[in-house]
Amino acid sequence: MIDFGFYWNIFQTLTFNALFHFVIGNRGGGKSFGFKYWAIHDFIKNGNQFIYLRRYQNELKKVKTWFADIAEFFPGVNLEVKGKTFLIDGKIAGYAMPLSTSKIEKSTAFPLVTKIGFDEFIIDKGVYHYLPNEIDYFLEFYETIARTREVKVMFMANAITQTNPYFLYFDIELPYNKEIQTFFNDGQGRFIKKRNKANPDILIQLVSDSRYIEMKSKTRFGQLIAGTQYSSYAIENKFLRDSNEFIAKKTESAKHRFNMEYIGEIIGVWIDYQEGLYFISRDVDPSNEISYAFTTRDHKVNTLLIGRIGKSPMLKPLFDNFRIGNVRFEDMDVKNIFYEIVKTIAT
Repeated sequence: MIDFGFYWNIFQTLTFNALFHFVIGNRGGGKSFGFKYWAIHDFIKNGNQFIYLRRYQNELKKVKTWFADIAEFFPGVNLEVKGKTFLIDGKIAGYAMPLSTSKIEKSTAFPLVTKIGFDEFIIDKGVYHYLPNEIDYFLEFYETIARTREVKVMFMANAITQTNPYFLYFDIELPYNKEIQTFFNDGQGRFIKKRNKANPDILIQLVSDSRYIEMKSKTRFGQLIAGTQYSSYAIENKFLRDSNEFIAKKTESAKHRFNMEYIGEIIGVWIDYQEGLYFISRDVDPSNEISYAFTTRDHKVNTLLIGRIGKSPMLKPLFDNFRIGNVRFEDMDVKNIFYEIVKTIAT
């Protein structure tokens, strides 16, 4: 076994015995390397196979070099890639697969696969987008692979944003500011949390080793970007697209006004007339039948489909107050969801 030093030690993570592991780490912090080492080591020792998963076929173009950075740690072992198949000493050890076309594998059996590494499960704004109903895609894929067996999954990503389909689906929330130090710290600069006692099979890990941060900060590039938002993301593992501005719990005097639905998520709009502030919250009033939808996917009975704000007597004041900074959000997820709604109606 190698010494991982200040890079992510996957074997430490595995001691928590979870089923789904969401590992958020610094760029270059060893996430992909750790999964590769585990996959190769376990195949050589036990004959267990693995799957390396990406979202789209295009993301697997460079898979032929997958072993390049780890081969030296397995001297005398022949590591090669043929097509989308990983071979170790000439035997099939694993498969590279895109989630987008995974449904065609429904009738295929993978009895020797015991682990899945889903790389870059969180994506940034740009060319790629999440699949429609992506969680359903992934869970169907997992069922195809696991059947009735226990197959562990490593969801790996850089700290882009904590608002993503997986955290929303499994109701994963992270604390903010100073709370994160006491809530997660395991004493080694790595932040770990089991979701809750009722569901110990989900593990969240924010990988942020102080030695790695110090080393990266001393490089010429680290010094060049010191003090920038990108430095906080790439070196300190702070979420790139998330800002704690306007995050605040709603006041006791806030009154519920209406709900908004977006991509399957329902959020409540509250107003504190004394403070002159709107609050966007996960809390909703089921007795209030006023609910706005912003996509045809969310439009159903008892919702009003909105393409543009226009002169809506309820929505227009909300967005007017948003423009002048009078809107607060109870957590990062509802803030990011609201920002997505703003972009939807602005285009």
